[in-house]
Amino acid sequence: MEESIQMEIQSVTEPEPLQGKPIFKPLKAHEMSDGKVQFRKVAVPPNRYSPLKKAWLDIYTPVFDHMKIDIRMNLKSRKVELKTRADTPDVSNLQKSADFVHAFILGFDIPDAISLLRMDELYVESFEIKDVKTLKGEHLSRAIGRLIVWERRKDEVCY
Repeated sequence: MEESIQMEIQSVTEPEPLQGKPIFKPLKAHEMSDGKVQFRKVAVPPNRYSPLKKAWLDIYTPVFDHMKIDIRMNLKSRKVELKTRADTPDVSNLQKSADFVHAFILGFDIPDAISLLRMDELYVESFEIKDVKTLKGEHLSRAIGRLIVWERRKDEVCY
C-alpha cells in the first residue's frame, strides 16, 4: 500500500533586496533650530581685556573660518558674542567655540584652548577655592600653592 507522493518543486529565485534605512544628509545648524539663529555669550572680566585684544585675531580666525561661527566683542555688555550662520556645518560648533573662548578667558594659551575645538567630549572644569572653604589673605595663597604642588606630584607619578 505504498502510495506515491509527488511533490511539486518550485525553483527559488533571488529574493528582492529589502530597502535599507533612508540616508539623509546631516542637518545644518539653521535647519535644526527651524531657521532660528542660536547665540552664546561669554563674559569677559576686566583683567582679561588686554590679553583678549592682543590675541583677538588668533581667537577670531579658528572660530570664524573653521567653525563657521560669527563672533564679536560687545564692548557695552563686556561679552564675546557667538552666533550660528547659515553655513555652520554642525550645531555643536557653537558650544565648542564658546568653550574655546571661555578657556582663553580663564587663562589657557591659544594652542591649548584650540584643542577644545578639535576634540569632541573635551571640556574645561574650574572652581573658586572660596566656594570650597572661606579663606582670606595668606591662607588663600598657601591653599592655591598646595593645590599646584599636589597637581605636579600627581602628574609626575602618572607618567
